[in-house]
Amino acid sequence: MMSNQSTENAKAIFLDRDGTLNADSADYIKSVDEFRIFDFTPEALGILTRLGFRNIIITNQSAVSRGMITTEILDRMHAKLKSAIQPAGAVIDGIYICPHLPEDNCDCRKPRTANLEKAVRDFQIDVNRSYFIGDSFKDIQTGAALNCRTIFVCTGIDSPPIKVINQWRPRPDYIVENLLEAAKLIEYMGKNRKP
Repeated sequence: MMSNQSTENAKAIFLDRDGTLNADSADYIKSVDEFRIFDFTPEALGILTRLGFRNIIITNQSAVSRGMITTEILDRMHAKLKSAIQPAGAVIDGIYICPHLPEDNCDCRKPRTANLEKAVRDFQIDVNRSYFIGDSFKDIQTGAALNCRTIFVCTGIDSPPIKVINQWRPRPDYIVENLLEAAKLIEYMGKNRKP
């Protein structure tokens, strides 16, 4: 489902999926029932949609190559997400999936940037007006590689202490509790931006 926003000089929120929009699992998310969307996700994405951002998911899903899930199950998970956020006026504009294993050494698996670059081209995104939000160092590396502002959310299953995050290179531009705090921060910064 595409929103009605113009793509000229579009700004985007690039989103990790597991641990950012929904609860992650150390054993992979293998069914639609296991795909548990965080309670704050609809409100957060609603705010970002109203602010005029394209909401674009960039996700590694090696469970596909491991034979644990099919792309049809992934599609059903994403349909569940879109249905859950719709009452909040939120839209997911695009979903870019890397189905490969880490050892496949592909260019689309984060922290490599092929999927992010494709999304930037597809939606004509101005990365300097965009953010990458995620719960892992790979997400921060991916966003920083294309000069997006980066926001680390502490909702992943292995979220490190802030002291460790502050030693990362590159470091996230912002560290927040969850996606809703990230959305409110972006909204606040937009309102208080100097001309």
